Amino acid sequence: MQLVKTGSRGELVALVQLMLNEKGYSCGSADGIFGTKTESAVKSYQRAKGLSADGIVGTNTYAKLFTDCLLKRGSRGELVKALQTRLNEQGYGAGNADGIFGSNTEKAVKALQSAAGLAVDGKVGKNTWTALLEGKAAGVPASAHFKLSEFKCKDGTAVPAKYYGNCQKLMDLLEEIREACGNRAVTVNSGYRTESYNKKVDGAKQSQHLYAAAADIKVSGKSASEVYKLCDRLVGSRGGVGKYSTFTHVDVRGHKARW
Repeated sequence: MQLVKTGSRGELVALVQLMLNEKGYSCGSADGIFGTKTESAVKSYQRAKGLSADGIVGTNTYAKLFTDCLLKRGSRGELVKALQTRLNEQGYGAGNADGIFGSNTEKAVKALQSAAGLAVDGKVGKNTWTALLEGKAAGVPASAHFKLSEFKCKDGTAVPAKYYGNCQKLMDLLEEIREACGNRAVTVNSGYRTESYNKKVDGAKQSQHLYAAAADIKVSGKSASEVYKLCDRLVGSRGGVGKYSTFTHVDVRGHKARW
């Protein structure tokens, strides 16, 4: 787990701040900026827990925080909301991030635990927090500009762990496309599809969407025709490229296909 200390910024800092606030060690607003007030709160917490009070959140401090901040069905608050947001970003489908740990959140936590090889109890303690924050559950796909949640089925179903390898290849390809387009934003209109949703939209029986190996995309400031031409060259024999009036289909099927 990444160390956080004075000067650190980001989502992990904000989560640490939420946890400290939850346990009564005030950091003020959980703004993701590790300043003097957060350092003071960390030191107070460390002293109370018999840890070295150095103001740095490392392995031992994380372990204590994650154990103290156990979340389970019935829990409520900003920390639950942060949990739900992170689960959704990784494709586990916790539903609306409303700060209420209900059945959907419990189901999402159990899916994470199963993927990470943890005891499946639906409770978020030290090991589950660690798996979630390190993104180690079954090699959760990730890239600089894309999140797993962007590829979930339109019916809300998360990408199954068995297709994570395909989804990672797809993310990597989309990063190449993004760069080739001058780092313009790439929007995924359709990623993974369940069989029932694929039938609903009249998708091909062997659609690559069924295996989280395809995406229908739009590129900011580029026409579908322009994107198709670029992808035709870039994808080569690695996969399929389809031209449509308002979007471009790309996939990583492993051999060349064009339409």
